Amino acid sequence: MKRLLIISVFFIATGAFAQNKAEWNTPKYQVSFESDQGADAKMEIDQGYKFADLDYDGKEFHLFFDRDMENIRKARIVDNKTNLQVARGKGSYFWGNARFEFEDGEVYKIKRNKNANGYEIIGPYGTIFKVENHAISPVSPFNEKDFLAQAFYVFERIKMTQSPPSDVIFMYSTYYPVSTNK
Repeated sequence: MKRLLIISVFFIATGAFAQNKAEWNTPKYQVSFESDQGADAKMEIDQGYKFADLDYDGKEFHLFFDRDMENIRKARIVDNKTNLQVARGKGSYFWGNARFEFEDGEVYKIKRNKNANGYEIIGPYGTIFKVENHAISPVSPFNEKDFLAQAFYVFERIKMTQSPPSDVIFMYSTYYPVSTNK
């Protein structure tokens, strides 16, 4: 009886202390943006390169590819505080209609110019993002939407050039329907 009492007190005590630590944190890589105007931003990218959290000018954004498919049509930018979509990618670079559509109705047409040692992303106000000699080159954004598009391309470039460490485990589940017809 004493053993049962001691064991039950132990489980109750550990259960009570276990409830105190309810916060989960994911380890992330940090990228800092520094501008000439003094508006600095910080991007945190998860170790599996699935998403990035951007803190810019007191606003928090979540950048990711829907279903982790690296395609402009699957690009998403979401406001972290309201969980509302800020921008969405549409179109295709191949057909020349790639664009970011912002929720206020503004459309940013995007063009990708490739060269031997990199590429350049051109938006409505000029160059948004530039890769020269396989490294990211600094480009000054025109406004906040330009900066959000630029931050997305920084995330995409890091995702393309890096691979997750071996201790990061991905769990995939796939559903294959079984046919009952014989």
